[in-house]
Amino acid sequence: MVTPLRDILKGAVKAWGLEPAARLAAVRSAWPRIVGAALAATSAPLVIRGPRLDVGVTHPAAGQEIRLRTLAITRAVNQALGEEAVSEVRVVTRRRLPRPTPPAPRRPGGARRGRAGTGG
Repeated sequence: MVTPLRDILKGAVKAWGLEPAARLAAVRSAWPRIVGAALAATSAPLVIRGPRLDVGVTHPAAGQEIRLRTLAITRAVNQALGEEAVSEVRVVTRRRLPRPTPPAPRRPGGARRGRAGTGG
C-alpha cells in the first residue's frame, strides 16, 4: 500500500510541532481569495492562537469591514484549512503588515536549465 505524500507531510508537520505555522501560511496564501484584493491590500493574517485569528489592518475602515464580515471570513478560513480551526477573528491596527511571499520567478517560455549542448 502506498501512503500519499500529503499524509506523510501532515504527519511530519504534526510531529515537529509546525501546525500553527502551517495553518497561518495556508491562511495567508488564501487571504486575497477570502476577503478580496482590495481588502487584502490593507489587511493580513498575523497569528493563529488557539481558535482565534488575529488580523492586522492598516486603516480603521479595513478593520470595520473585517469585523462586519467575521462570520463569512471564519467559514472561508476554516474551509481553506480543511478543518474547524478558527472560531474568532480579532482585528489589530498596525502601521505595517507582513509582506506576502512573492511567487518564484518563472523563466520566459518555460525554459529549463541544463539543455543538451549548453553546458548546463
